[in-house]
Amino acid sequence: MMPFVCEDVGTTKRRRMTPTRALKAWENTGGVCVTCDLRIDGTKEDWFVEHIRALELGGADDDQNIGPAHLERCKATKDADDHSRTAKAKRNKRAALGIRPPTRLNGPGFQKFAPQRRASTPLSKPLPPRKLAP
Repeated sequence: MMPFVCEDVGTTKRRRMTPTRALKAWENTGGVCVTCDLRIDGTKEDWFVEHIRALELGGADDDQNIGPAHLERCKATKDADDHSRTAKAKRNKRAALGIRPPTRLNGPGFQKFAPQRRASTPLSKPLPPRKLAP
């Protein structure tokens, strides 16, 4: 079996995003969205500091890997793509390591019983007479 050579998935620690660090991310890109490459109007548009390569995909939490992104348009799309790629990477890693999902037991199951009589179902034969106590 071939050894797994992909980077480890989901182990990068996240540092705190300070205002100074956010300003540095803005200045490094000149206010251009790292996802769609359009200029962000910082006074009129909401933006978010985004990791260019997601931490869950092995990206570093340093100043070269962060930049601004449109909050409404780009962040949700990138996050969904990152989560999808991370799930695929984890599936591939489990497969390469020989980890398999649990199998279902294919036994006979529970014994089937006849349906029980309900109060609204008429009796098919009359009840035996009651014995009164002496």
